[in-house]
Amino acid sequence: MSFNYNKNKDHNSQDSFWTSYSDLFLGLSTIFLLLYVTASLRTGTEGLRNQIENQKLSMKVEELEHQLKMYESVKNDYLANQATKDEAQEYQELMDKLTLLQEDAKSEKDRLVQEALENEKKVKALNKYQQMVRNVLNANKMAKSKIINRDDLIKEQDVEIETQETEIADLNQDIQEKKQLIAQGELKIRQTQAVLQKRVNDLRAAYKLNKITKNLFEQKMAQARAESQQKVQQLSQVNAQYQSQLQEATTQLGQAQGELAKTQGLLAKKEGEVVGLSGQLAETKAQAQARMAAMQAGFANEKAGLAAGFANEKARLQAGVAAAEARAQAERLAGAQRAAALQGQLSDTQGQLAKAKAEIEARKMVAGEIQRGFAKAGVKADIDMQTGDVVLDFGQAYFDSDSDRLKAEMKGVLEKAMPIYSKSLFGNPRVSDKISAVEVIGFASPTYQGRFIDPQSSKPEDKAAIKYNMDLSYRRANSIFSYMLDQQNVSFDHQKELLGLMKVSGRSFLEVMKVQNRNVASAAEFCKQNDCKKAQRVIIRFSMDQKK
Repeated sequence: MSFNYNKNKDHNSQDSFWTSYSDLFLGLSTIFLLLYVTASLRTGTEGLRNQIENQKLSMKVEELEHQLKMYESVKNDYLANQATKDEAQEYQELMDKLTLLQEDAKSEKDRLVQEALENEKKVKALNKYQQMVRNVLNANKMAKSKIINRDDLIKEQDVEIETQETEIADLNQDIQEKKQLIAQGELKIRQTQAVLQKRVNDLRAAYKLNKITKNLFEQKMAQARAESQQKVQQLSQVNAQYQSQLQEATTQLGQAQGELAKTQGLLAKKEGEVVGLSGQLAETKAQAQARMAAMQAGFANEKAGLAAGFANEKARLQAGVAAAEARAQAERLAGAQRAAALQGQLSDTQGQLAKAKAEIEARKMVAGEIQRGFAKAGVKADIDMQTGDVVLDFGQAYFDSDSDRLKAEMKGVLEKAMPIYSKSLFGNPRVSDKISAVEVIGFASPTYQGRFIDPQSSKPEDKAAIKYNMDLSYRRANSIFSYMLDQQNVSFDHQKELLGLMKVSGRSFLEVMKVQNRNVASAAEFCKQNDCKKAQRVIIRFSMDQKK
């Protein structure tokens, strides 16, 4: 279904309107579905691409790890088998120097860490000393503050005592003045009484002389007495007032003297405290000064020791740095030379590795051709597919005991096997020019004169057995070589090339299979437990020249 604009253009009905919109919605949903599918495919493709990239990276990592292991193996093999004694010694010396440098760096790090710990302890001790000094100074400040406060209190008491003494002096002066006024009043009373007595006497005398009448006398006497009494009363009142003031002043004087005595006692107490605090301050000050002197002396000695140690350490470090820089410079030069030499050796090793790989591949190829040829010809043999070594299986028709004579069955095996072997080596132009030798190796079982011989034994009689079996294994290998040398016995392609590179050797029983039980007495018992025929084998091994 699709939206036909021309069809719907001429229709104005409501059904046509909704039909056109449904077609539009269907088209939009189809577009969104396609977009969703496209996005899903893109996401899946991106995930697959990332997975493939991760697999490639993992393969590269494994390949690099394999290369590192191979390089390490090649290095170890080179150092063990191909490197000269000087190269191995130089490599070992370089590794030893690197180890020594690492140990020196570790010991230097440990020494610096120990010095840092000691410096941290010294900092803590210094902080403790500083705290002690602060405590002493704070104690001195507190003692001085107490003394200052007591001095201020004593000064206030002194001012108060002076004020009270002034008040007492004023009161004493006032008392003296009041006493003088009382004395003056009493004097005036006596004078008034004397004047009154004189007037009385004068009136009595006048009365006696009849100069005045009795009434006038009595009247004047009464008047004089009244005046005298009035003056006496006035003076008595004044004296009483002065006496009251004197009593009050005396009371105030007693109170002031009591307060003065109290203040003087408090002052004496404070002065005693001041004396005690002064003594404590002097003692504390002396102790603080002694501690400060001891601490300063200790700090001075420690500072001098640290300065001397720092100077010595600085000189030692400078000498060590200079020596290390000289060694480093020499090591850099030697390292550059060794690096160049090692780079050359690495290039040579890589070349040798490539040649070794090529040789391994060539050996595998030759071993495969030999295996296929032997299988086709019906020759039984144990072929090492890595090295190409061939162990011919003569079955039960092997050499007789103490004999190197070939049996007819053995000759038949050689007549079948050697043409195939020769063709596999020299019929392949990729390999033929690299063949450097073909070796026939004979082996013997660890038996001699009817008894078992331990291959690991060092007894003189066992050494004679080794010598005998060595000669026997060589003669057996030589018998095989001699048979192939005569073209009347066997003739095949590339026979001359093969015989020109052949050599013969015997290994006695020095390379035998694992012995199951060494505690056997007779050869027969040994052969029951171990395969003597397998030990009496012949290996045909070819060598390749890596320089070609």
